[in-house]
Amino acid sequence: MTPRLAFCHHPRSFPWTQVSEAARDVCELIWVLDAQFGPIDRLTRVLKRVGTVIDVTGLTPAAAAARIGAESPDGILALSDTRLVWTAAVARELDLDFLSVETATALTDKSAQRAALAAGGVEVPDVWLISDPGARAAVDELAANATFPAILKPRSGEASRDTVRVDSAEQLRAELALVDGAREAPEPMILEGYLRDRSEKAGEAFADYVSVESIVGGGVTTHLTITGRFPPAPPFRESGFFMPSALNAADQEGVLAAASAALRALGIHVGSVHTEVKLTPEGPRVIEVNGRIGGGVPEMLGAVSGFDLMRETLKLALGGTAPARGPELDRVGFLFYVQAPADMRTVTAVDGLDVLAAEPGVEEVILNRAPGDSVDWREGNHGHVFSARGVAGDHHELQSIARQIPELVAIHGT
Repeated sequence: MTPRLAFCHHPRSFPWTQVSEAARDVCELIWVLDAQFGPIDRLTRVLKRVGTVIDVTGLTPAAAAARIGAESPDGILALSDTRLVWTAAVARELDLDFLSVETATALTDKSAQRAALAAGGVEVPDVWLISDPGARAAVDELAANATFPAILKPRSGEASRDTVRVDSAEQLRAELALVDGAREAPEPMILEGYLRDRSEKAGEAFADYVSVESIVGGGVTTHLTITGRFPPAPPFRESGFFMPSALNAADQEGVLAAASAALRALGIHVGSVHTEVKLTPEGPRVIEVNGRIGGGVPEMLGAVSGFDLMRETLKLALGGTAPARGPELDRVGFLFYVQAPADMRTVTAVDGLDVLAAEPGVEEVILNRAPGDSVDWREGNHGHVFSARGVAGDHHELQSIARQIPELVAIHGT
Protein backbone atom coordinates (compact mmCIF):
# COMPACT_ATOMS: atom_id res chain seq x y z
CA MET A 1 0.00 0.00 0.00
CA THR A 2 1.31 3.47 -0.89
CA PRO A 3 2.14 5.49 2.24
CA ARG A 4 0.35 8.79 2.85
CA LEU A 5 2.13 11.98 3.89
CA ALA A 6 0.47 15.04 5.40
CA PHE A 7 2.30 18.04 3.94
CA CYS A 8 1.75 21.35 5.72
CA HIS A 9 1.93 23.85 2.89
CA HIS A 10 3.09 27.46 3.13
CA PRO A 11 3.01 29.82 0.11
CA ARG A 12 6.50 31.24 0.76
CA SER A 13 8.10 27.82 0.96
CA PHE A 14 8.67 25.39 -1.87
CA PRO A 15 6.09 25.39 -4.69
CA TRP A 16 3.50 22.65 -4.63
CA THR A 17 4.60 21.47 -8.07
CA GLN A 18 8.08 20.69 -6.75
CA VAL A 19 6.71 18.76 -3.78
CA SER A 20 4.19 16.89 -5.93
CA GLU A 21 6.86 15.85 -8.43
CA ALA A 22 9.13 14.59 -5.63
CA ALA A 23 6.26 12.54 -4.17
CA ARG A 24 5.74 10.60 -7.38
CA ASP A 25 6.20 6.87 -6.68
CA VAL A 26 6.99 7.73 -3.03
CA CYS A 27 3.71 8.62 -1.35
CA GLU A 28 0.24 10.05 -1.65
CA LEU A 29 0.05 13.64 -0.45
CA ILE A 30 -2.46 15.02 2.03
CA TRP A 31 -2.22 18.78 1.52
CA VAL A 32 -2.77 20.70 4.76
CA LEU A 33 -3.74 24.32 3.97
CA ASP A 34 -4.31 27.33 6.22
CA ALA A 35 -5.88 30.54 4.91
CA GLN A 36 -4.07 32.69 7.49
CA PHE A 37 -1.04 32.51 5.20
CA GLY A 38 -2.89 33.53 2.04
CA PRO A 39 -5.90 32.67 -0.16
CA ILE A 40 -6.44 28.95 -0.58
CA ASP A 41 -9.58 28.65 -2.72
CA ARG A 42 -7.80 28.42 -6.06
CA LEU A 43 -4.98 26.34 -4.58
CA THR A 44 -7.50 23.91 -3.13
CA ARG A 45 -9.07 23.34 -6.56
CA VAL A 46 -5.66 22.63 -8.08
CA LEU A 47 -4.34 20.38 -5.31
CA LYS A 48 -7.45 18.22 -5.25
CA ARG A 49 -6.24 16.91 -8.61
CA VAL A 50 -2.99 15.62 -7.08
CA GLY A 51 -4.03 14.56 -3.59
CA THR A 52 -6.34 15.06 -0.65
CA VAL A 53 -6.83 18.59 0.69
CA ILE A 54 -7.56 19.50 4.31
CA ASP A 55 -8.40 23.05 5.39
CA VAL A 56 -7.18 23.68 8.96
CA THR A 57 -7.83 27.43 9.03
CA GLY A 58 -8.49 28.57 12.58
CA LEU A 59 -8.05 25.11 14.10
CA THR A 60 -5.96 24.34 17.16
CA PRO A 61 -3.31 21.63 16.71
CA ALA A 62 -5.57 19.16 18.53
CA ALA A 63 -8.56 19.93 16.29
CA ALA A 64 -6.39 19.86 13.19
CA ALA A 65 -4.90 16.54 14.27
CA ALA A 66 -8.37 15.03 14.46
CA ARG A 67 -9.13 16.17 10.93
CA ILE A 68 -5.77 15.08 9.53
CA GLY A 69 -5.84 11.81 11.45
CA ALA A 70 -9.09 10.84 9.74
CA GLU A 71 -7.03 10.50 6.53
CA SER A 72 -4.66 7.97 8.19
CA PRO A 73 -1.31 9.64 7.35
CA ASP A 74 1.90 7.64 7.76
CA GLY A 75 4.00 10.78 8.20
CA ILE A 76 3.86 14.55 8.44
CA LEU A 77 6.14 17.27 7.11
CA ALA A 78 6.53 21.06 7.03
CA LEU A 79 9.28 22.90 5.14
CA SER A 80 8.53 26.43 6.35
CA ASP A 81 9.83 27.94 9.60
CA THR A 82 6.39 29.45 10.16
CA ARG A 83 4.75 26.02 10.32
CA LEU A 84 7.32 23.99 12.28
CA VAL A 85 5.98 24.44 15.83
CA TRP A 86 2.35 23.93 14.78
CA THR A 87 3.25 20.83 12.80
CA ALA A 88 5.26 19.47 15.72
CA ALA A 89 2.21 19.85 17.96
CA VAL A 90 0.00 18.06 15.43
CA ALA A 91 2.59 15.29 15.05
CA ARG A 92 2.62 14.79 18.80
CA GLU A 93 -1.17 14.45 18.83
CA LEU A 94 -1.02 11.86 16.03
CA ASP A 95 2.10 10.07 17.31
CA LEU A 96 3.87 10.72 14.00
CA ASP A 97 7.63 11.16 13.75
CA PHE A 98 8.60 14.81 13.43
CA LEU A 99 10.61 17.35 15.37
CA SER A 100 9.61 17.63 19.03
CA VAL A 101 7.75 20.80 19.99
CA GLU A 102 10.79 21.85 22.03
CA THR A 103 13.16 21.35 19.10
CA ALA A 104 10.81 23.08 16.66
CA THR A 105 10.58 26.03 19.05
CA ALA A 106 14.35 26.29 19.26
CA LEU A 107 14.58 26.19 15.47
CA THR A 108 12.19 29.13 15.05
CA ASP A 109 12.99 31.26 18.12
CA LYS A 110 16.52 32.64 17.92
CA SER A 111 16.69 33.37 21.63
CA ALA A 112 15.60 29.83 22.52
CA GLN A 113 18.02 28.42 19.96
CA ARG A 114 21.01 30.20 21.47
CA ALA A 115 20.03 28.92 24.90
CA ALA A 116 19.65 25.34 23.65
CA LEU A 117 22.97 25.45 21.79
CA ALA A 118 24.77 26.81 24.85
CA ALA A 119 23.17 24.15 27.06
CA GLY A 120 24.44 21.54 24.60
CA GLY A 121 28.01 22.77 24.82
CA VAL A 122 28.05 24.79 21.58
CA GLU A 123 29.82 28.13 21.90
CA VAL A 124 27.48 31.02 21.11
CA PRO A 125 27.75 34.83 21.27
CA ASP A 126 26.09 36.87 24.01
CA VAL A 127 22.37 37.39 23.41
CA TRP A 128 19.98 40.03 24.73
CA LEU A 129 16.22 39.71 24.26
CA ILE A 130 14.21 42.83 23.37
CA SER A 131 10.58 41.92 24.02
CA ASP A 132 9.24 45.35 23.10
CA PRO A 133 11.37 47.65 20.90
CA GLY A 134 9.16 50.58 21.98
CA ALA A 135 9.74 50.12 25.72
CA ARG A 136 12.22 52.95 26.14
CA ALA A 137 13.33 52.29 29.72
CA ALA A 138 14.04 48.64 29.01
CA VAL A 139 15.86 49.51 25.79
CA ASP A 140 18.00 52.09 27.58
CA GLU A 141 18.96 49.54 30.23
CA LEU A 142 19.85 46.95 27.62
CA ALA A 143 21.84 49.47 25.57
CA ALA A 144 23.86 50.37 28.64
CA ASN A 145 24.80 46.73 29.31
CA ALA A 146 25.24 45.33 25.80
CA THR A 147 28.57 45.06 24.05
CA PHE A 148 29.17 46.30 20.51
CA PRO A 149 29.44 45.62 17.63
CA ALA A 150 26.33 43.45 17.62
CA ILE A 151 23.64 42.15 15.27
CA LEU A 152 20.01 43.20 15.65
CA LYS A 153 17.43 40.80 14.18
CA PRO A 154 13.87 39.59 14.76
CA ARG A 155 13.48 36.95 17.44
CA SER A 156 11.60 34.86 14.88
CA GLY A 157 12.13 35.33 11.17
CA GLU A 158 13.98 34.11 8.12
CA ALA A 159 15.85 35.32 5.04
CA SER A 160 17.80 38.01 6.97
CA ARG A 161 14.67 40.15 7.32
CA ASP A 162 15.25 43.34 9.37
CA THR A 163 18.80 42.23 10.18
CA VAL A 164 21.38 44.96 10.71
CA ARG A 165 24.72 45.50 12.44
CA VAL A 166 24.77 48.06 15.25
CA ASP A 167 28.00 49.59 16.55
CA SER A 168 26.80 51.71 19.45
CA ALA A 169 24.01 52.20 21.97
CA GLU A 170 22.84 55.26 20.04
CA GLN A 171 22.56 53.30 16.80
CA LEU A 172 20.69 50.52 18.61
CA ARG A 173 18.09 52.97 19.90
CA ALA A 174 17.69 54.47 16.42
CA GLU A 175 17.26 51.08 14.73
CA LEU A 176 14.75 49.92 17.32
CA ALA A 177 12.76 53.10 16.83
CA LEU A 178 12.60 52.38 13.09
CA VAL A 179 11.46 48.80 13.69
CA ASP A 180 8.87 49.92 16.22
CA GLY A 181 7.52 52.59 13.89
CA ALA A 182 7.16 50.15 11.00
CA ARG A 183 5.05 47.59 12.89
CA GLU A 184 1.44 47.80 14.10
CA ALA A 185 2.33 45.60 17.08
CA PRO A 186 5.67 45.25 18.89
CA GLU A 187 7.88 42.58 17.31
CA PRO A 188 10.35 40.95 19.71
CA MET A 189 13.95 41.35 18.59
CA ILE A 190 17.27 39.97 19.76
CA LEU A 191 20.67 41.60 19.93
CA GLU A 192 23.61 39.24 19.74
CA GLY A 193 27.33 39.69 19.77
CA TYR A 194 28.94 40.08 16.35
CA LEU A 195 30.95 37.05 15.29
CA ARG A 196 34.34 38.45 14.34
CA ASP A 197 35.49 38.38 10.72
CA ARG A 198 38.44 36.23 9.78
CA SER A 199 41.22 38.09 8.01
CA GLU A 200 41.54 35.44 5.30
CA LYS A 201 38.39 34.67 3.34
CA ALA A 202 36.85 31.29 2.59
CA GLY A 203 38.36 31.23 -0.87
CA GLU A 204 39.12 34.15 -3.18
CA ALA A 205 36.17 36.58 -3.57
CA PHE A 206 33.94 34.43 -1.38
CA ALA A 207 32.30 35.21 1.96
CA ASP A 208 33.60 33.92 5.30
CA TYR A 209 30.41 32.05 6.13
CA VAL A 210 28.86 28.90 4.67
CA SER A 211 25.98 26.52 5.28
CA VAL A 212 25.88 22.78 5.83
CA GLU A 213 23.07 20.84 4.16
CA SER A 214 22.20 17.76 6.21
CA ILE A 215 19.58 15.03 6.39
CA VAL A 216 18.70 13.03 9.49
CA GLY A 217 16.68 9.84 9.83
CA GLY A 218 16.78 6.32 11.21
CA GLY A 219 19.54 7.23 13.64
CA VAL A 220 21.83 8.47 10.85
CA THR A 221 23.00 12.06 10.27
CA THR A 222 24.54 12.75 6.87
CA HIS A 223 26.05 16.03 5.75
CA LEU A 224 25.37 16.24 2.02
CA THR A 225 27.55 19.22 1.15
CA ILE A 226 28.83 22.58 2.30
CA THR A 227 27.34 25.57 0.46
CA GLY A 228 29.59 28.58 -0.08
CA ARG A 229 28.53 32.21 -0.27
CA PHE A 230 29.44 35.41 -2.05
CA PRO A 231 29.76 38.50 0.16
CA PRO A 232 26.27 39.71 1.18
CA ALA A 233 24.63 42.85 -0.15
CA PRO A 234 24.37 45.46 2.64
CA PRO A 235 23.39 45.03 5.32
CA PHE A 236 23.07 41.21 5.35
CA ARG A 237 21.15 40.20 2.22
CA GLU A 238 22.27 37.05 0.43
CA SER A 239 23.86 37.68 -2.96
CA GLY A 240 24.98 34.26 -4.11
CA PHE A 241 25.21 30.59 -3.12
CA PHE A 242 27.27 27.78 -4.60
CA MET A 243 28.11 24.16 -3.90
CA PRO A 244 30.49 22.71 -3.14
CA SER A 245 32.16 25.48 -1.16
CA ALA A 246 35.73 26.56 -1.81
CA LEU A 247 36.90 25.72 1.74
CA ASN A 248 40.13 23.85 2.30
CA ALA A 249 40.06 20.44 4.00
CA ALA A 250 40.80 21.77 7.49
CA ASP A 251 38.04 24.38 7.32
CA GLN A 252 35.59 21.80 5.98
CA GLU A 253 36.33 19.51 8.91
CA GLY A 254 35.81 22.32 11.42
CA VAL A 255 32.56 23.46 9.81
CA LEU A 256 31.11 19.95 9.72
CA ALA A 257 32.06 19.38 13.35
CA ALA A 258 30.30 22.61 14.35
CA ALA A 259 27.17 21.62 12.44
CA SER A 260 27.14 18.14 13.99
CA ALA A 261 27.44 19.58 17.49
CA ALA A 262 24.57 22.00 16.81
CA LEU A 263 22.24 19.26 15.56
CA ARG A 264 22.98 17.15 18.64
CA ALA A 265 22.42 20.10 20.99
CA LEU A 266 19.03 20.84 19.43
CA GLY A 267 17.89 17.22 19.47
CA ILE A 268 17.22 16.98 15.74
CA HIS A 269 16.47 13.34 14.90
CA VAL A 270 14.58 13.58 11.62
CA GLY A 271 14.35 15.79 8.55
CA SER A 272 16.46 18.11 6.44
CA VAL A 273 18.58 20.76 8.15
CA HIS A 274 20.30 23.91 6.93
CA THR A 275 23.03 25.13 9.33
CA GLU A 276 24.83 28.44 8.78
CA VAL A 277 28.39 28.62 10.09
CA LYS A 278 30.84 31.53 10.15
CA LEU A 279 34.61 31.13 9.98
CA THR A 280 35.97 33.38 12.73
CA PRO A 281 39.50 33.91 14.13
CA GLU A 282 38.42 31.65 17.01
CA GLY A 283 37.26 28.90 14.66
CA PRO A 284 33.91 27.96 13.06
CA ARG A 285 30.90 29.34 14.95
CA VAL A 286 27.23 28.50 14.37
CA ILE A 287 25.17 31.46 13.12
CA GLU A 288 21.86 29.60 13.18
CA VAL A 289 20.22 26.26 12.48
CA ASN A 290 17.13 25.94 10.28
CA GLY A 291 14.95 22.85 10.52
CA ARG A 292 14.13 22.65 6.84
CA ILE A 293 15.68 22.58 3.38
CA GLY A 294 17.54 25.75 2.45
CA GLY A 295 16.14 27.82 -0.39
CA GLY A 296 17.58 26.83 -3.77
CA VAL A 297 19.48 23.88 -2.30
CA PRO A 298 17.51 21.07 -4.02
CA GLU A 299 17.99 22.66 -7.44
CA MET A 300 21.72 23.26 -7.02
CA LEU A 301 22.39 19.86 -5.49
CA GLY A 302 20.37 18.05 -8.12
CA ALA A 303 22.13 19.84 -10.97
CA VAL A 304 25.64 18.82 -9.87
CA SER A 305 25.02 15.39 -8.33
CA GLY A 306 21.62 14.06 -9.38
CA PHE A 307 20.64 13.77 -5.70
CA ASP A 308 16.93 14.52 -5.19
CA LEU A 309 16.85 16.23 -1.79
CA MET A 310 13.12 16.89 -1.81
CA ARG A 311 12.36 13.26 -2.55
CA GLU A 312 14.73 12.06 0.18
CA THR A 313 13.15 14.47 2.66
CA LEU A 314 9.70 13.04 1.96
CA LYS A 315 11.07 9.54 2.53
CA LEU A 316 12.58 10.55 5.87
CA ALA A 317 9.22 11.92 6.99
CA LEU A 318 7.75 8.48 6.29
CA GLY A 319 10.30 6.70 8.48
CA GLY A 320 13.20 6.31 6.08
CA THR A 321 16.89 6.23 6.98
CA ALA A 322 19.38 8.83 5.77
CA PRO A 323 22.03 7.47 3.38
CA ALA A 324 25.40 6.72 4.96
CA ARG A 325 27.22 9.13 2.61
CA GLY A 326 26.45 12.31 0.75
CA PRO A 327 26.54 12.52 -3.05
CA GLU A 328 29.59 13.23 -5.18
CA LEU A 329 29.48 16.70 -6.77
CA ASP A 330 31.13 16.82 -10.20
CA ARG A 331 30.68 20.55 -10.94
CA VAL A 332 29.72 23.76 -9.11
CA GLY A 333 26.04 24.62 -8.80
CA PHE A 334 25.15 28.25 -8.20
CA LEU A 335 22.22 30.50 -7.38
CA PHE A 336 22.59 34.27 -7.39
CA TYR A 337 20.13 36.59 -5.65
CA VAL A 338 20.70 40.00 -7.17
CA GLN A 339 19.61 42.73 -4.79
CA ALA A 340 18.69 46.35 -5.36
CA PRO A 341 20.79 49.06 -3.71
CA ALA A 342 19.77 49.46 -0.07
CA ASP A 343 18.43 52.98 -0.69
CA MET A 344 16.24 52.00 -3.68
CA ARG A 345 12.50 52.01 -3.04
CA THR A 346 10.95 51.28 -6.47
CA VAL A 347 12.21 49.31 -9.46
CA THR A 348 11.64 51.20 -12.72
CA ALA A 349 13.41 48.86 -15.17
CA VAL A 350 15.59 45.76 -15.33
CA ASP A 351 17.65 45.54 -18.51
CA GLY A 352 19.67 42.59 -19.81
CA LEU A 353 17.97 39.56 -18.30
CA ASP A 354 17.63 37.95 -21.72
CA VAL A 355 21.33 38.43 -22.36
CA LEU A 356 22.22 36.86 -19.02
CA ALA A 357 19.89 33.91 -19.66
CA ALA A 358 21.77 33.16 -22.89
CA GLU A 359 25.16 32.97 -21.16
CA PRO A 360 26.89 29.55 -20.95
CA GLY A 361 26.20 27.86 -17.63
CA VAL A 362 23.10 29.91 -16.81
CA GLU A 363 20.06 27.63 -16.74
CA GLU A 364 17.33 29.82 -15.28
CA VAL A 365 16.74 33.53 -14.69
CA ILE A 366 13.69 34.61 -12.67
CA LEU A 367 12.49 38.18 -12.22
CA ASN A 368 11.26 38.67 -8.65
CA ARG A 369 10.62 42.44 -8.69
CA ALA A 370 9.16 43.83 -11.91
CA PRO A 371 9.16 47.51 -12.97
CA GLY A 372 6.81 49.37 -10.67
CA ASP A 373 7.32 46.99 -7.76
CA SER A 374 8.58 48.30 -4.44
CA VAL A 375 11.82 47.08 -2.86
CA ASP A 376 12.97 47.36 0.73
CA TRP A 377 16.22 46.01 2.17
CA ARG A 378 14.31 45.08 5.34
CA GLU A 379 12.64 42.24 3.41
CA GLY A 380 16.02 40.51 3.35
CA ASN A 381 16.58 37.81 0.77
CA HIS A 382 12.90 37.70 -0.24
CA GLY A 383 13.25 41.20 -1.72
CA HIS A 384 15.83 40.32 -4.37
CA VAL A 385 15.17 41.76 -7.82
CA PHE A 386 16.10 38.66 -9.83
CA SER A 387 17.81 35.33 -9.45
CA ALA A 388 20.09 33.37 -11.76
CA ARG A 389 20.72 29.64 -11.35
CA GLY A 390 23.06 27.33 -13.21
CA VAL A 391 26.22 25.25 -13.24
CA ALA A 392 29.90 26.16 -13.56
CA GLY A 393 32.80 23.87 -14.32
CA ASP A 394 34.82 25.04 -11.31
CA HIS A 395 35.15 27.93 -8.86
CA HIS A 396 37.17 30.07 -11.29
CA GLU A 397 34.42 29.79 -13.87
CA LEU A 398 31.90 30.60 -11.13
CA GLN A 399 33.74 33.83 -10.30
CA SER A 400 33.75 34.76 -13.97
CA ILE A 401 29.96 34.37 -14.13
CA ALA A 402 29.59 36.45 -10.96
CA ARG A 403 31.63 39.28 -12.49
CA GLN A 404 29.52 39.20 -15.66
CA ILE A 405 26.14 39.65 -13.97
CA PRO A 406 26.46 43.36 -13.08
CA GLU A 407 28.01 43.98 -16.51
CA LEU A 408 25.09 42.35 -18.35
CA VAL A 409 22.10 43.37 -16.20
CA ALA A 410 21.20 46.84 -14.99
CA ILE A 411 18.61 47.51 -12.28
CA HIS A 412 17.09 50.99 -12.48
CA GLY A 413 14.99 52.54 -9.76
CA THR A 414 14.23 55.43 -7.47
